[in-house]
Amino acid sequence: MAEIIRIHQHKESFNEAIKDLSNLCSEDLHSINTLVLEKLDSSVPLIQEIGKYLILSGGKRLRPLLTTSCFHILNSDLTNNINHIGLAAAVEFIHAATLLHDDVVDLSKDRRGKLTANEVWSNKTSVLVGDFLFSRSFQLMTKYGTMETLKILSDTSVIISEGEVLEISNDKNLEINEDTYFQVINGKTASLFSAACQVGGISGGAKENEQKALKSFGTNFGMAFQLIDDAIDYSSNFETMGKNIGDDFKEGKITLPIILAYGRSNKEEKKFLKTVISKPDENENNFNLTKKLLTKYNCIKDTMIRANHFADIAIESLSIFRDNEYKSALIKLIETSIKRLA
Repeated sequence: MAEIIRIHQHKESFNEAIKDLSNLCSEDLHSINTLVLEKLDSSVPLIQEIGKYLILSGGKRLRPLLTTSCFHILNSDLTNNINHIGLAAAVEFIHAATLLHDDVVDLSKDRRGKLTANEVWSNKTSVLVGDFLFSRSFQLMTKYGTMETLKILSDTSVIISEGEVLEISNDKNLEINEDTYFQVINGKTASLFSAACQVGGISGGAKENEQKALKSFGTNFGMAFQLIDDAIDYSSNFETMGKNIGDDFKEGKITLPIILAYGRSNKEEKKFLKTVISKPDENENNFNLTKKLLTKYNCIKDTMIRANHFADIAIESLSIFRDNEYKSALIKLIETSIKRLA
């Protein structure tokens, strides 16, 4: 598989790259976390409890890091500008709200090694607290943003919802095509990566061509990131992903490796995949048989090829910016993200 992983030469892991970026943005990250905690405050104690349970549960703060990195990549002299801090917090609230809603929709029981909020409290409570977090994000947008950044983030909230509904409308549909699936993961993952990058850049005074470059960077990074997540579910472990191998399979999720396998399978294999996806269970043998199909038809390898394609475009998008430590850190982030499966 070495021929497909030509761009990923860093010896560091993705988690180490995240840590490096966090250290680089430590002052901003501290300010973002402080603001997030401040905005979790509510006269309803349960909202604070659930919000803190989710947001303080060990997430990487990847999306806010993209916002602050894309602010600084411009070598901006707007050192007293704190708008990117508020927008980064808004991005984190949008992400947290979608996690709460996704766990309810997916009937998920654990996230990052902990019980999901819907398991600890209830589906109804999780949905309503998710709505609260969305509302908080819009308060932050109006306070720290411009009409341009407000439009980007509000449009992104619509795209995320459309992606979630599109995924549900194709639930257990093994005949979904790649274009539709890419539309789903653009909505659910890449759109917020893109928005996070754009609003950071705009806060830093990005010109139109720089805004387009950051939009491209975020979108393509998000697509690559999600495709690798799809593949890792069939070939990795809890330490790599923060979830157990086979979680997507056990939830009956239709991801790209499964789409490719179904399209390439013979009649009997298609029948098997329909059975295991329509009625997922804890049968380890079914999971192992599915992994053999993915290997037989090069589905993981081809998912990686597609992920590498998006990663290449993301890296090329940053070429218009002068070299600096933030640009280097973002490139390393993409390269190590892909290497999670290398």
